[in-house]
Amino acid sequence: MNQRQHTKSVETALMAAVVLIVALVLSAVPNRAWAVTCPTTETPADFDGDGFTDFQECSGITLADGVTFVPPCPSPLGRNACLDPNTKDLFIIYAPATAGSLLPPGLNPFGTVTAYGVTFNGLPNEITVHQITPAQAAVDRTVTSGWTQKAVRVAESLDANGAVLGYCQWGTPNGLDGCTVYTQRIKNFITSTCGANAIVTPAGNPSNVDDASLAYAIHTFLHEVGHTTGGMTATYNSSYGGYHYKCGAGTMMEQCVTYSTKAGKCKFNMSTGWNTTLDSPTINLR
Repeated sequence: MNQRQHTKSVETALMAAVVLIVALVLSAVPNRAWAVTCPTTETPADFDGDGFTDFQECSGITLADGVTFVPPCPSPLGRNACLDPNTKDLFIIYAPATAGSLLPPGLNPFGTVTAYGVTFNGLPNEITVHQITPAQAAVDRTVTSGWTQKAVRVAESLDANGAVLGYCQWGTPNGLDGCTVYTQRIKNFITSTCGANAIVTPAGNPSNVDDASLAYAIHTFLHEVGHTTGGMTATYNSSYGGYHYKCGAGTMMEQCVTYSTKAGKCKFNMSTGWNTTLDSPTINLR
């Protein structure tokens, strides 16, 4: 994303102690209502096409750190704390800057978050996101030892030199690495764009550069990760910079965040929805 557009593209981390407790609780939860008939031994079958086999999702997996267990559903902590062979599971390595991060502690940009008067609801409902830390996956982003499926890694960068605000390779989680969100550039862009104008929310309520920057960063996280799920637009359009919709289209994958500066007010219009009718069939996680 540059000052007006994206370039070609780029829930709380699962903690071992918490998930181990969940695994114990699950032993008392009967009758899994699954369409998939769970195999008793490993097979290549992957009903939901997310890169994890039905056996893995019916049995649970241990992450590459060798400690964190992600159990099969159901879970008292919700869908994002367990695996389901019927619906897609995506692991995302969330890597804020180790020092000086502009992102609040404990942020989950892939869950439900409200900032700048805008509520973001993560990726499309077809995908359940499991946010993990860099230490919980292998160096090559492999999710679990002995298996090939990888996590998407998206990192915060504080580099202020350049116009690109977000970047990710187009493709699938098993493709090239390198998703980055440039939070300092986002903040600088908002500051320079608004100038002396008062920053207001899309509804016109008073706001500030930090809240607007957080919302812009969350939007960028979601947009860029969208590119690693098969493109997240139905078609490639060179007029809109590739797998994007036109600016102001009202979807997360629009080419740019539009804004206005008039009557002494500066406002950014951040879309939160996805074109599920056209784009959901294009989702590819493996």
